[in-house]
Amino acid sequence: DSPFEMKEPTKEDFKCTRVLVEMLKERKMYEDEARSQQREEVLGRLNDIVQNWAKEISLQCGLPEEVAAEQQAKIFTFGSYRLGVHGPGSDIDTLCVVPNHITRHHFFKDLVRLLQEEKDVAELAPVEDAFVPVIKFSFDTVDIDLVLAQLKIAIIPDEWDLEDSNVLRNLDFKSLRSLNGCRDTDSILKLVPSIDNFRTILRFIKLWAKKRAVYSNSFGYLGGISWAILTARICQAYPKAVAGLLLQKFFRFYDFWRWPAPIRLTETIKDPALGLEVWDPTVNPKQRMELAPIITPAYPSMNSTYNINHSTLRVLQSEFKRGKSILEGINKKNISEEDIKKIWESLLADNDFFLNHAHYLQIKLNSPDEDTSKSLHGLVESRMRHLVMRLESPQIVVTPHPYSVKHPEKFTESFFLGLKFVIERDKDGKKQKRQINLGDAITFFQSKIDGNPSKKPDMKYEILHVKAENLPEFVFKDERRPQKKKKKRKKKVSAQSSKVKKKKVEEDKKDATSQ
Repeated sequence: DSPFEMKEPTKEDFKCTRVLVEMLKERKMYEDEARSQQREEVLGRLNDIVQNWAKEISLQCGLPEEVAAEQQAKIFTFGSYRLGVHGPGSDIDTLCVVPNHITRHHFFKDLVRLLQEEKDVAELAPVEDAFVPVIKFSFDTVDIDLVLAQLKIAIIPDEWDLEDSNVLRNLDFKSLRSLNGCRDTDSILKLVPSIDNFRTILRFIKLWAKKRAVYSNSFGYLGGISWAILTARICQAYPKAVAGLLLQKFFRFYDFWRWPAPIRLTETIKDPALGLEVWDPTVNPKQRMELAPIITPAYPSMNSTYNINHSTLRVLQSEFKRGKSILEGINKKNISEEDIKKIWESLLADNDFFLNHAHYLQIKLNSPDEDTSKSLHGLVESRMRHLVMRLESPQIVVTPHPYSVKHPEKFTESFFLGLKFVIERDKDGKKQKRQINLGDAITFFQSKIDGNPSKKPDMKYEILHVKAENLPEFVFKDERRPQKKKKKRKKKVSAQSSKVKKKKVEEDKKDATSQ
């Protein structure tokens, strides 16, 4: 898209950028050489496991030994690792591309078995029924999210090109979404004017979004691809700006933006030969109902914010406004580097979620071991948006907190939702008593969990309504606690005092009459 401004950066812009980069380094947002090398080794070992698995399945399917021995699968990375903005603790989003005879059933049964046999693999959690099915695990301390794309060809040739849209032909929807993760990542890097500036501010935005608890696609906030697209759009709009100024523009721009106008990096491509559905609300009326569309750049373009809801959009808008307000102080003349750093750091202050609400809904999870705990966490997390959307009503304002809190007990954790009950008043301003029903939403959510095939009997959970003053101590990060509301006590009036007041009123009436 065309730029808004072509101004050259000032000395102050470079100063803001220098302080920003130093602060990101202090916060260990850049990975050292040893950890980078370890990631490459892990990817190499994962590739070996995948190739052995592909050969094993090919032989089971009756392919000749010489055909099965050829490379039967390909591994690609996408997300933060492929964008070059991963930190020491980041996971690696990984795509496994397989030919037609290897199925999703083989992926979740046989590949999972081989991963279980690998001594350096831990926390293995297959999430087969997610919107994009994934195997999550830790491999030699490197977290991996592995997804599958099944091609409609017998053998994947060496010259197979991920960027060629023809590779999408006849794919099922889950494979299409998985494959487009890589294609979108590559498109973003091609569409930004400066990859270095893009990477610097995206590192900051990802850190900020996590600190402010708005980084989670499954909860209805924004995931990695959406934050990357929002960042890339600012880079396009201000191609000459450096990272320090781009961050200021980011918060001003999105505080101003009027959703549901879509954010996109390029014109939507349509390919009649392939005929895949692209995001186009003029054709698909359902898409006109989407609240904050952020459109992926690669064909076929899709809305990356399909999970967003009224509650999470409200939180995002308030965070953009907060960011804009904080950064207004960074434009003072002759501001010191120390003061610039304080402003960047205040922007990254932790969200005070557990101090901001009077009521909470707690979803407490308990499992017998680490692997079961990881599976239950993934199942509940992937269903939380259903609970949020069912709770939303004119009487209830919901604020989801996308991160679980660990309990002191082993394999026990809780998710929390902040609740605000809207007080309705009559024409005289008096509070109207109305019973608020949480039960229907909770029952629907429970049906989504209990009816899932991956739910095992030893996966326990309970849902509790908790007042702020009764929150467990382990949710708080410092000495601050929610303030208890003091109830207004009605003053007791004695009979003698009442008589005196009555007499005074009668005297005042007599005086008024005589006048």
